[in-house]
Amino acid sequence: MAKKKSQLHSLIKKDIIEKMESGYYRPGRLLPTETEFCSLYEVSRTTIRTALNHLIMEGYIYRKQGKGTFVAKGKVQQTLSSSTMRFSDQLRAQSRTPRIKVEECREDAADKKAAQKLGINEGDPIYIVKRTRFADDEEIQFEIAYVRKDLVPDLTKESAARSLYDTITANGHQLNRTEEQIKIVITDEEAAASLNISTGAPCFQISTITFIPSEEAVEYSEAYFRGDRVEFMIERNYQ
Repeated sequence: MAKKKSQLHSLIKKDIIEKMESGYYRPGRLLPTETEFCSLYEVSRTTIRTALNHLIMEGYIYRKQGKGTFVAKGKVQQTLSSSTMRFSDQLRAQSRTPRIKVEECREDAADKKAAQKLGINEGDPIYIVKRTRFADDEEIQFEIAYVRKDLVPDLTKESAARSLYDTITANGHQLNRTEEQIKIVITDEEAAASLNISTGAPCFQISTITFIPSEEAVEYSEAYFRGDRVEFMIERNYQ
């Protein structure tokens, strides 16, 4: 029973984010009050306050004293340097032993967000893959990946445990480029459990869309990295 209560604020937070991404709550808009949100979602003020505090910490919304809570206009974007070395190879280069545990690999219908990211129709078949990456048997990354089944029909738990990119290539698709976004987020129950950290702890999130030469998106993923175990390096070449 306690677990269900702890997950409620995460569900509300995700719903508010979806409303912002769909344009229902536009940048600069005044959001409903805590009392109004309580009535809307039929939950306690504590649950709403927790969800809103997490949204504030992640930069989705902000408060103005005496005026209310508003939708943020977004963060300044910074392009990271590119690297052809895969994450597992980077770990080996640092004398760390990589390991992947596939938590889940199943076929499902694309929801609105996955369909938008992959450029397909809502309800189209996709694979959902959830994996935890280890360095020397320590959890450092949890990833949820959405892969188009029409482009990659042969995706199994065994192949996902090796490499999603190798599986995509084995299905006849050359990888062309990726679009990646990094930000700080508050971990929900699923990510926290997989990373062996407390729910609500901050972590890095990298969202990636992978494209093939036809400019079709073949995979979209959200990877969560432990902030106390991972750091990022940016290299710039000015020549």
